[in-house]
Amino acid sequence: MRQLCFRFSLYSCLIIFTTLLTAQQLHADLFTYINEEGALVTEEATLYGSGKEAGEMLHALLKPDGSLTLVPQGKIQKRELKAPPKPLTVEQMAKNLEQKFGAKTFRYYIEKPFVIGIVLAAPLDGSDRTEVRVQSFMKKAGRFMHNVDVIFETYSRKMGIELQDYEFPMAMLIFESDDDFESFAKETTGLGDGASNVLAYYSGISNNLILRMSECSSFDTPLHEAIHLQTTNRGVVKRLAPVPTWFMEGIATGFEGDGDRINVSPERINTHYALLSGIAKLLNWGEVVALNGVFQGSILSGDAYVHAWGLHWMLVTQYPDEYVKYVQHLSAMEPFEESSPKQRYDDFVKIMKVRPESLQLRFKVELIQAILNQKIKLPPLEDRTVHLEKHKQEMAIVKVTATAYSRLAPPRIEGWLQNISPFRPMTFHVTVQTDAGTYAEWYLPEVGIRRKVKLNPQIARQLMRGGQGGQWKTYHVEVESAYPGSETAQAWAAGRLPVPVVSRRVEIQSGN
Repeated sequence: MRQLCFRFSLYSCLIIFTTLLTAQQLHADLFTYINEEGALVTEEATLYGSGKEAGEMLHALLKPDGSLTLVPQGKIQKRELKAPPKPLTVEQMAKNLEQKFGAKTFRYYIEKPFVIGIVLAAPLDGSDRTEVRVQSFMKKAGRFMHNVDVIFETYSRKMGIELQDYEFPMAMLIFESDDDFESFAKETTGLGDGASNVLAYYSGISNNLILRMSECSSFDTPLHEAIHLQTTNRGVVKRLAPVPTWFMEGIATGFEGDGDRINVSPERINTHYALLSGIAKLLNWGEVVALNGVFQGSILSGDAYVHAWGLHWMLVTQYPDEYVKYVQHLSAMEPFEESSPKQRYDDFVKIMKVRPESLQLRFKVELIQAILNQKIKLPPLEDRTVHLEKHKQEMAIVKVTATAYSRLAPPRIEGWLQNISPFRPMTFHVTVQTDAGTYAEWYLPEVGIRRKVKLNPQIARQLMRGGQGGQWKTYHVEVESAYPGSETAQAWAAGRLPVPVVSRRVEIQSGN
């Protein structure tokens, strides 16, 4: 069984405003307004754009760190003209972040124009060796961001897309703790419980890239979100402009490759998405172009990314000149500008001189021909019928197999766990839970940095709270982690291991 988790991009959430912004010259002011907490705030900012949401006029204030603050017009108390504020330096941004998160639980590394910051779950042990490991990890993340820069510039130059220099320093915030990541996402995005399904995101409001540290072992998902940062900070599109979601997700999926190697770009065949295009649920490409909603909160949202990749690949390879004109059209869109589904569709057809439905009819033939011409070997589809799960959670990669000769008997579970923390030993509690309400568990008191340990065979016969036992069909892995010496680790060492509770989940059924 493999737990499903769909990628989420905050760029989609930014396109929630639908009132036309009258084009205006950006200029700096001194704004005094009442913030969400009811406090009176005075700060320098540039009026980035204005528009209505639900009948209320909003103003987007652009601050020197590159973040935006959305303020209702009725909350603005005073506005004074002032000379434009200078953007923060990368060093100033780093110090501001350190002050925000606290020197004991924050480390940073500068790879201009990027600030790589780690939000620690707990203070480090104080040893020089640990600090060196943290710095080494951040340097790796900095090299990744530099590589993203290079590959994006190479692609844009090849296609004839003009890029701008960064106006502001960029922050990549890496949360060591999944709980801290989800709390931050809930606080800054309004996602609520949906934050548990988010692996990484680019926020067009804070202009930051926000990551789970567990996703930085390969940088697969961070790469997708880093492309969103590139497109909105290099002049390809403007933040809060009504850029079609299919374009944002299509260009981002085009760069997805083998983790931080970044060995693919939108004009090349992405073998992962090429493979998925053969099994994805059918979506009409006209609707993909016109309706942003197919990427949000739907059971089809994962398939929409596959179709966005295919549509974008067709345009780049078959209509490169029209594609560049379309990008120029998107670049001219202003914050808060109106764009209806019909207008998005009509603009596409007018500029590209082809209907998306026609592209869809040709896609499979063009893709297969390109695969044959380029002698590309597609990876095999993962076999989802065997009792196998490879799972990444809470700074661990776990791989388990289940053996059962009858659905009436609980399965025998075995496998391994690897601590993927780059600088801490960790304590883990692993459970494999069946839908019959039974489980097996492993308590691993201290697993060394990047060490892999065996999960000795166990029968999943213990009863969960609310579990009844009996016939089972599916199972899933859950991982909890703690730092050696923490209160949680001490409670586990004393035998107070948490007992899982039966809950309803969406799972994939294991095979026979």
